Amino acid sequence: MDAGPAALHAVALRDRGMSAQDIATAAGISVTLVRRLLKPPALRPSHVSRVTSDALLGVPLPPAQSPVPLAGRGQVDAGPAAGRLTELAERGWPASRLATGLCVNVHTVSAIRDGCHARISIAIDHRIRNLHAALLPLDPVTAGVRPGDASRVRTWAARRAAQLGPLHHDATTDVRMEHPLPAQTTRNAA
Repeated sequence: MDAGPAALHAVALRDRGMSAQDIATAAGISVTLVRRLLKPPALRPSHVSRVTSDALLGVPLPPAQSPVPLAGRGQVDAGPAAGRLTELAERGWPASRLATGLCVNVHTVSAIRDGCHARISIAIDHRIRNLHAALLPLDPVTAGVRPGDASRVRTWAARRAAQLGPLHHDATTDVRMEHPLPAQTTRNAA
């Protein structure tokens, strides 16, 4: 049968915040098939089985403006997470250490922090929130980060802030606000 109605419904589900995996789980079909149906019309399959079509069309649309996203499902704006990762970099936490704490690749941390992603999964956003809360009060060097690595990250963050302007994340309001960088202490070599 024609894949058009099922593909349009899959796109509507994605637009309401569901990932391809969320759609596949709810419909009980392969995530690969859902990803194929989410492609542009020229690249997606023209026909699907009636069972597949019925399964996809049977997934209800989530509310348009869900005030609280379902835990671990769908995607959210990456801006607040980027702000949290930048704030940790300003304090001297290297991306490699953050990646280990988040159980992701270091390139993923860098891409989120540098604004390459407009949206990220709710699960990763949740892990970033928890890691930010855990690491913010700690000194990276006393937590095992080499002093040279912490210094290099602080220097990078200061240069980046000078290029982009002093926009930083305010964890209490979940928005990006303008405020000065915290004063950095220097260590005297003995």
